[in-house]
Amino acid sequence: MPLYQTNTKAEKRVEQRQRTRLRSGKLVTLDGQFLTECHFHNLAGGGAKIRVVGQSPVPMRFWLFDDQYSGALMTEVVWRQDMELGVRFVEDPDVTPLTDTILRTLAGKYYSL
Repeated sequence: MPLYQTNTKAEKRVEQRQRTRLRSGKLVTLDGQFLTECHFHNLAGGGAKIRVVGQSPVPMRFWLFDDQYSGALMTEVVWRQDMELGVRFVEDPDVTPLTDTILRTLAGKYYSL
């Protein structure tokens, strides 16, 4: 009899998941408006598992700002469970990237957009 129980859910990731030390981030609308803070739980090459801090409604697509690297990637929600989201990183040439001013503001200790 095993000492632990394995997860029997089918793995759908293309790339290996990498757990992160609890890293902070921010969710930002596609037009640059702050939504809420979040924590990264793990990253895979094409996405992440995050936990949102606030009760703000989260759209299907948004910018995910990583406080550690002061950069943002466009994401699309793949699954939701309570306060946790599974997102994949996407590219959309029709969406204007966040400006350097918005990225600097998000990276600041205290920010407001």
